Amino acid sequence: MDDFKDIIEEIKARNDISDIISSYIQLKPSGRNYKGLCPFHGEKTPSFHVNTSKQIYKCFGCGAGGDVISFIMDIENLDFMDALKFLAEKSGISINQNIDEKTRKKLEKIKKFQEINIEAARFFYSQLMKRDNDAFKYLIKRGLDEKIIKNFGLGYAPDAWDQLKNHLLSKKYTIEEIFECGLVSQNKNQTNYYDKFRNRVMFPIFDYKGNVIGFGGRVMDDSLPKYLNSPDSELFNKRMNLYGLNFARKHIGNDDKLILVEGYMDLISLYQFGIKNVVATLGTALTEDQAKLIKRYANNLILSYDSDQAGINASLRAIEILENAGLNARILNLGEYKDPDEYIRSKGVGNALSAIDSAVDSLQFKIDVLSKNYDLDDRKESMKFLQEAVKIIREIKSPVELNYYIEYLSKITYTNPDIIMSEFDKKTNSKINYNNKKVNTFKEKEVINIKKVSLAQDAQLYREINLIKFIMLSSKARAIVPLKIREEDFIYETSRIIYKTVLNTDIKGIIDINKIYNEKMDKDYLKKLDTISFSIDCNDINEIENIVNQFQKYTSKSKIEKLLEKQKRLEDRRKTIKEKTEEAKEVDLEIMKIALDIISENKKLKSL
Repeated sequence: MDDFKDIIEEIKARNDISDIISSYIQLKPSGRNYKGLCPFHGEKTPSFHVNTSKQIYKCFGCGAGGDVISFIMDIENLDFMDALKFLAEKSGISINQNIDEKTRKKLEKIKKFQEINIEAARFFYSQLMKRDNDAFKYLIKRGLDEKIIKNFGLGYAPDAWDQLKNHLLSKKYTIEEIFECGLVSQNKNQTNYYDKFRNRVMFPIFDYKGNVIGFGGRVMDDSLPKYLNSPDSELFNKRMNLYGLNFARKHIGNDDKLILVEGYMDLISLYQFGIKNVVATLGTALTEDQAKLIKRYANNLILSYDSDQAGINASLRAIEILENAGLNARILNLGEYKDPDEYIRSKGVGNALSAIDSAVDSLQFKIDVLSKNYDLDDRKESMKFLQEAVKIIREIKSPVELNYYIEYLSKITYTNPDIIMSEFDKKTNSKINYNNKKVNTFKEKEVINIKKVSLAQDAQLYREINLIKFIMLSSKARAIVPLKIREEDFIYETSRIIYKTVLNTDIKGIIDINKIYNEKMDKDYLKKLDTISFSIDCNDINEIENIVNQFQKYTSKSKIEKLLEKQKRLEDRRKTIKEKTEEAKEVDLEIMKIALDIISENKKLKSL
C-alpha cells in the first residue's frame, strides 16, 4: 500500500458489504445478491438491494446507494474519515501507517490539542463544582440543575490570571501548545502569558463525535464581550461547527428535523425540558459551512432566533443560506418573548412543542416581516406592499404553495386574488399555464366568497382544488391518486362530487369542467378551480406523488386536530359525570377509541 487510496481500497476489500449491512438490518438472499427493508426510510416491501459482486447497495424506494463506506457514513452519521476509521478498526488496519509526514504531524497536533482541551474542561468543571462561586449561583438562578450542568460539562474560569495556565503546565504541556490551543493569551510585548478566560461561565464546545474542540465563556454581569470563544486553530473553527450537535444528532426523529438557536443557554434550556434535537451557532451569524453540516443530518430546520430586530435580521440572512443548502426552513414564532429560553420557561414545554409544530415557513416569515413596514389599512400602502410581496413569491415552483400565498396576501390586504395574480404575472413576465397550454378562465373578476373560513381551512381548500385540477389534467394522476386518497378524505362537498365524477368518466386526456358539470357543484369553487394553473408536467410521477403527499400530510394533521378537540370535549364532559355509571363507562370507552385513532393517525403521518 503506497498511498492513501490503497488504504481505502484495502479497507473496502476487508469489509464485505453484505456482512457489514447485515449487522444493521436483516438481509435475505435474492439470487446471487441480497435484499431487505431499507434502514433509511420506512417501508413494508423490501426495496433495498445489496450487490455482492460489485460491493454496492441501492434502495429503489428512497434512492440511497453507494459502497460500504457511504453506508457507514449514513447509518452512523459519520463523515468520510471517521467512517473509514470505523471500518479500519473492524479489519485491523492502521490508517496512520502510510500517510505523509506533514499529515502525520497535523494529526498528532490535533490529538494533543484534544487532550489539552479535555484537561481544561475538567479544570473548569472542578472549579464550578466547588459551588462557592458566582458561576454556579448564576447557572442555578438560570434554572439549570446539576444533572444538566454535568451533562454539558459546564464550568467556571476563576477570576485569576494564571490558574489554568499553571494547571496545564503541571500536566507537562508546553506553554506554546497551550497558547496554540487558545487557552492563554500574550501581553503586548509578547513577554508573558495569561489565562484567556477569566471570571466566566464556561461552555465546552464539542464536535459531533463528542471531542472537546474549544470553549465559549460567558460573563455574569454586563461587561463586554458578553461571550468569548476560543480562537480558530488546527482543531477548532467556529464557522464550521455547531454547538450541541454531538447531542442533537442522536435525537433527530422521523420528522428529519433540527432546531437552530442563537445561544448556548437557549439550547441547554430546551434540552433540559426534553427538546433535544437542537443546535446553536457559535457567536457568529450562520455560515454556509454550518448549513452544509446541518444538511448532513436533517432536511428540515426550525429557526429560533431572538425576536428583537437584530434576531429578525439574522433570521432573514440565515433563511437564504439554509435554502441555498437545500434545507426546508421554518421560523418559530416567539411572540412577546425575546428568546427560546424565556419562552419555554414562561409558557412550558407543551406550548413550546405546539409552537415548533406550527412554525411558519420561510416565505410567510418574509412576507410578515415585510408587512410591518407598511400600513395595510391604507390602500396605497397596501398596494406598495403587494408589489414587494409578489417579488418574494415569484420564485415559487409549487402550484399548491403559490395559490396558498396568493390567497394569504389576499386575506391580509383585503385584495381580490385576481389582482394579485395579475401583479404576479406582470412581475414574472409570463402567464402561468397548464402544461404550456393556455387555459380559459371565467371572465368575471368578482371577489370569490366560498364561506368565510380560517386560513387553515382555506389552505385545505386550495390543496383540494389543486389535487382535483391535477386529476382533471392528467390521466396518469387519475390512475395513481385513487390508490392513496379516498372520496371521504375531502372536506368540501364539491371536491367529493368532482373527484367521484372524474374517476368514473371514460374521458381520456384533459377533462374540461364543462363536460362533467352538474348543478350540485359550487360555482365559487369552480371559479377558483378555473384560476388554478401549473407550470409543471402534471403527468410526471414525482409531481403527482408530491401533491398527493402534501395532501395526505395536511389531511392527517387536520384529522388529528379534530380528534384532539373531540377528546378535549369528552374529557370536559367526563369531569361532570359521576364515577362508576354507565354513562361514565361509555365516555371512557369513547375517549380510549379516540386516543387509538390519534395514535394510528400519527403513525400514518410519520410514514409519509
